[in-house]
Amino acid sequence: MPAAAHPDAPLPFVTVTNWIRAARRCGIDIEALFLAEGVDLAGLHPTTALIRPAVVGRIMHRCLSEAQRLGCPHHFPIVLGDTFAFEYLADVETFISTSATLRDAARALDWIPPLVNPLMTFELQEFGDQARITLHLGGGTPVDEAWPFIEAAFTTLVKFSRTLLGDLPLAGRLTQRHAAHARSSLLAEHLRVELEPDADIDALWFDRALLDRPLIGALPSLHELAARRITEEIARRGPPPLSLANGDHEAHPLVCQIEQAMLTDPTLLGQGLPALATALGLHARTLQRRLREAGDSHSAILDRVRFHLARQWLAAPGARIESVSARLGFTDRRSFTQAFIRWAGVPPSRFRDTPQLPPDH
Repeated sequence: MPAAAHPDAPLPFVTVTNWIRAARRCGIDIEALFLAEGVDLAGLHPTTALIRPAVVGRIMHRCLSEAQRLGCPHHFPIVLGDTFAFEYLADVETFISTSATLRDAARALDWIPPLVNPLMTFELQEFGDQARITLHLGGGTPVDEAWPFIEAAFTTLVKFSRTLLGDLPLAGRLTQRHAAHARSSLLAEHLRVELEPDADIDALWFDRALLDRPLIGALPSLHELAARRITEEIARRGPPPLSLANGDHEAHPLVCQIEQAMLTDPTLLGQGLPALATALGLHARTLQRRLREAGDSHSAILDRVRFHLARQWLAAPGARIESVSARLGFTDRRSFTQAFIRWAGVPPSRFRDTPQLPPDH
């Protein structure tokens, strides 16, 4: 999960064609709405377009009003979520469709911030025989403004789960922080869930056993190739991050590459050096030798990235220490607690309740 973006920073608008399709289905003149909001139509190519959060928020609510004015029988967030496709991110769709299990496919949730929306993060959590996917929205957007995006996001999640599971329903209920509205029944019917409005979190709840149910379309070699290409694409899209070890100083390119790979695909945190080497397209011995030459080590980098992510994930509303520990690749909560005390000097439970995060070490 990347650091939270500035709330007014422009967002990548890779979903622009999705908005156009959804508006067309609802009979909405989306071009007129874009022009009214000052959107540069000549610069709307999905691979390069940017849009400010406030602008896309206003467009969303104008689409809702237009659909209602036109007597459209559809609920716009449902249409927006159901027509979503990774058109310019084909490797993500390949990765999802070739997954061996839903748990495996859920790795794609970590790629939403760097590839689609840096203000939108998802977290898979498990509780006894139940699991949930929790959505966190950054930028401080009030829930009464953000709720259409939340409904669209969960519609997309259910859409892809149906692609993998067939007729087997994923979700049992959807908890929402926002209040029920006139078209809530359409959402419940479309998702085939029980809606619980005015809840503490935005989360899709389902039977935990579905996470490890074998999927028919599994293709491991193509699946891992897609994951590697996605990691490379995320690294290509922006300048390499400064090393977590070196603050503002220039870092060794290999160290930056490793940190970026781990931040992009946190499952690498629990898979050891051979898996990391594979993700980087290197032999394990080559990676070890190049790390020695760079004056660093796999274990040191692993510690830095884990500490970096732990602080971000513990700061999320409703964060559970067991969930953070598992996502960071620890075998149990005790091991995570011991490591966190070594990093921060306090246990994760106390850190989670601290209102402000300290700077990176």
